[in-house]
Amino acid sequence: MGQLGFRAARFFRCLCMAGRKKKEPELTMSTPLPVARPRKRFYMQKMPDGVGERAVRVRSVRAGARDQALADFFGGGGELAASSNQRSMESLLGELLSELDLQEDSLAPELLAEAWADAVGPGLSSVSSLISVAKGRARVTVIHPTVRYEITRMKPQIIRRLNQILGPGNVKSLLIASA
Repeated sequence: MGQLGFRAARFFRCLCMAGRKKKEPELTMSTPLPVARPRKRFYMQKMPDGVGERAVRVRSVRAGARDQALADFFGGGGELAASSNQRSMESLLGELLSELDLQEDSLAPELLAEAWADAVGPGLSSVSSLISVAKGRARVTVIHPTVRYEITRMKPQIIRRLNQILGPGNVKSLLIASA
């Protein structure tokens, strides 16, 4: 066999073993028996409409007791049917949207441009603009840091003038951003 090589030796060994039967392992007291899986048990249940049947898996007593113990501990009332928790999309969206505060307090852009020009004058209105007023915050953009400094210095007067023009309580704070 030394001259044939490993593959050839394996091939000849397989040829020699082809006609022989494999020995069955002898069972003795020390060898454990093969473990058989428990069979899944099913029973046939009639459909609610009475037309057909379906196979339902049998639940063990232990699984039922475990589920009952968990339901008792967590305060659950057992399993719910899928249809007991179904709601229409319209009712869900209505409930969700009513809980959210989605009221838009924003004003028209043309009105904001006029109000800004009246509040700060022509000099500052040419280098800054009022973008939006929402939830009491007025957002302003400026083109240069010095303009930002001037508007920051005049913040209380600008807020007072904007409230006179747009209505009391519309503007509570001023947010200034560079463009």
